[in-house]
Amino acid sequence: MMSPPLKQYAELLLDWNRRVNLTGARTLEQVEAQIADADVLLAASWVAVQRVIDIGSGGGLPAVPLALARPAVHFTLLEANARKCAFLEHVAGSLGLGNVAVLGGRAEEFGHRPALREQFDRAISRAAARPAVLLELALPFVTTGGDLIAQVKRFDPQLLEPAARLLGGGRPRLERPLAGGSALLVVDKLAHTPPDFPRRVGLPNRKPLA
Repeated sequence: MMSPPLKQYAELLLDWNRRVNLTGARTLEQVEAQIADADVLLAASWVAVQRVIDIGSGGGLPAVPLALARPAVHFTLLEANARKCAFLEHVAGSLGLGNVAVLGGRAEEFGHRPALREQFDRAISRAAARPAVLLELALPFVTTGGDLIAQVKRFDPQLLEPAARLLGGGRPRLERPLAGGSALLVVDKLAHTPPDFPRRVGLPNRKPLA
């Protein structure tokens, strides 16, 4: 059974979804399943995690359930769509999430800003992009010693290893199978990301590194 804040979030998500394409879920039960997938990230270690960025936050999954569960952790929700940003700001205000900030813009641009580049202990994401694209968009935000944890469709993680190492990451691995044939992609950040990455807007998606 969902807690009252999670239920309020689920109801807000469904209400706004009638006007803004936030999620493929159309019923409370479907949203509950997506929240359950987000909760799987809670099984990861959060001991040294203070700042988290959610890449392509969309409707706020997985960041909003995690922010409710980890009030001492600050979450930055990065989203390029202005209407989705408006929803995320509404949710943060409605739920009193003082540990959440919404940032409107593209990861390709914000990933080069000194105030954000390699400033986060963890990057998270839910199906925001293909795995190879996501690596390039997310790893520049992560500090050395941090990690990327993303919900993705299952694939052979060895295919990503050259791209991950190019971006300062370790060996990609899949953990904790989720519903619907997905899993968690985990990449540790071992070294600084070269200054050329991420490439200009649209290029990671048109010409992925892997």
